Amino acid sequence: MVVSSPYLIGLLEEVSHRAVRDLYEPGEASVGTRIDVSHVAPAFPGREVVAQAKLETVEGRRLRFSVAAHQDGRSIMHGMHERAVVRLESFLATDPGTPPRHAGQGSIEFFFDYHSPWCYFAALRLGAVAARLGREVVWKPMHLARLIERIDGRRPLEANAAFVHWFKSDMQDWAEALGVELRYHPDFPLRPVRALRATVYAAQQGRAESFVLGVMRAYWSESKDISDAHQLADIGVAVGLDRSAVLASIDDPTCKSAIEANTQEAQDRGVFGAPSFFCDGKLFWGNDRLGQLEEYAQRSRHDHPPGG
Repeated sequence: MVVSSPYLIGLLEEVSHRAVRDLYEPGEASVGTRIDVSHVAPAFPGREVVAQAKLETVEGRRLRFSVAAHQDGRSIMHGMHERAVVRLESFLATDPGTPPRHAGQGSIEFFFDYHSPWCYFAALRLGAVAARLGREVVWKPMHLARLIERIDGRRPLEANAAFVHWFKSDMQDWAEALGVELRYHPDFPLRPVRALRATVYAAQQGRAESFVLGVMRAYWSESKDISDAHQLADIGVAVGLDRSAVLASIDDPTCKSAIEANTQEAQDRGVFGAPSFFCDGKLFWGNDRLGQLEEYAQRSRHDHPPGG
């Protein structure tokens, strides 16, 4: 099993974005416009891949980077990547099929918990789906175990042995397809509540996606202790958050109440597991339903054009 080219390309795009994100003006971001790379050697799951980006030229709002990925001292991928600095409001309005954006409308709501590896897979894919649709993601961390207890919901790992065997095999198939390593933490299940609260803070700072992916990777690929406050602070710093603020968020009453509110909202809206998504009010459950969500959103765009 090897790490896929799309996953490595995603790393190179992400590291290019991080290299310059602190230089953006408020309301600005950058989007990839071109990537030209050579995949020169295999990369293997479970071993660190180092991605590097160097800003070579700036021409107006166009940025050009040299990029490279290495593993164990070997060159894996190298080439160039271009990004354009955009004003988010005007950029998201460029698609004539995208309905006017208002708070709570035109977004994809993502109810998730770190306890579920399926949420890891969904988080890896959701950003690209939302970008293709020209929609924002509203990240809603919830306490899955509490939801399941309240509604007496599904507990897949308590099912019959044949189902559990298939279930875990299917997880590994998804992990391989996405180019990530999946392994159960030796102390599974870890309590996710601290990570969930810190996620509320990360979302407030516009860092939800990168923080969620960092925590998911730490838990499900690297066997790190996501219940440890200092591990969470390290992840926060890596995605551009303030260490002391991440630590403070863990005991912040506002963050605590936000998790409870999300969990109650999920229950009230008929959520019965994770990952769950709402798109234009319709519920989609499961990582494998993201394709259906995207098709639904595209049909909705054509069936209900602006002003129609």
